[in-house]
Amino acid sequence: MTSEYENYVIAIPSYKRSETFMTKTFPLLLKYNIEPSKIHIFVATAEEKEEYEKNLQGYAYGKIIIGETGIKNIRNFMSKYFDEGQRIFYIDDDIYQIYECINLVDKCNKIFNKMIVLEDLHKFIIDGFYECEKLGLSNWGVYVVDNPYFMKPSSAYLADYTSTKLNYIMGGFCGVINNRICEVRTLDDKEDYERSIKYYLKDGGLLRFNNVAFKTKCYKEPGGMQHDQLRTKERILESAKQLVETYPNLCTLNLKKKSGYAEVRLLDKRPKNKIVL
Repeated sequence: MTSEYENYVIAIPSYKRSETFMTKTFPLLLKYNIEPSKIHIFVATAEEKEEYEKNLQGYAYGKIIIGETGIKNIRNFMSKYFDEGQRIFYIDDDIYQIYECINLVDKCNKIFNKMIVLEDLHKFIIDGFYECEKLGLSNWGVYVVDNPYFMKPSSAYLADYTSTKLNYIMGGFCGVINNRICEVRTLDDKEDYERSIKYYLKDGGLLRFNNVAFKTKCYKEPGGMQHDQLRTKERILESAKQLVETYPNLCTLNLKKKSGYAEVRLLDKRPKNKIVL
């Protein structure tokens, strides 16, 4: 694999979460020996920048950039900040572990799935961009639930644990080959669903590694979209409805989640020009 795939940057949006970032995502990146110059932290204000700089004093990192407030706005800002075609790995500020699903055999010769800590994040990111570009795709991600029962274990064959259909690519842990048109967000919530659909329409597919997942508490961490009660069930429902109205043949509304939050299911239902991958 050529060294060109090492030319990626890491973009971390963070809002009112300097302590969370310093106890979760930043130590995680340090543990994996990620090159500090790759790390770009995007904050909302000059005051936040000063706070993050103070907490990061003595540590090596790339840049802290003042962006905009709001998940939609900061996502749009980050895409515009980087060059078109730049390989970007997005990671949220509250991720504290990354797992790989493998097959094991117990004493009764029964095969079962087990999650183990991902060995090499740098290699995984490089492999993600390599496999994505080899397939002619621009957006890749991982499984959305850290549950080995539903995940696909790693194997010698990529097709055994990846999918290229209209998958949901969670924006908090994913790679893109920056396309500013696909990165434009119009929603305050469900914005990563919107981005997934746009990259799918552009490329005809999305790459998802169903053997890798991560640990986070996105709804429970202070700061972020929880700050000042920015994320509400009403706003999430409104965003979900707008998404379904805009792309009726690619997604449906799911209101039966136990959490009470409106969800979206992605499925290409176009009868004539449905893409076969």
